[in-house]
Amino acid sequence: AKDRAQRIGVSTVKMQVAWGDAAEAIIEAVRRERVDAIVIGRRGRGRLAGLLLGSVSQKVASLAPCIVIVVP
Repeated sequence: AKDRAQRIGVSTVKMQVAWGDAAEAIIEAVRRERVDAIVIGRRGRGRLAGLLLGSVSQKVASLAPCIVIVVP
């Protein structure tokens, strides 16, 4: 993803690795780095599992302190 972003002209790409709940790790990084917007994919376990277990993109969209764009 970093290489692809740089090929289309993105000058700064920052990557991070974290452990634990994915949505919470993303939100924590967003707060720490003062991110303006998040673009996140909507792909996962399916409707039933998503309802029962929750969805990372749904949790990020609900709790993030910035604009969240969810793409298919």
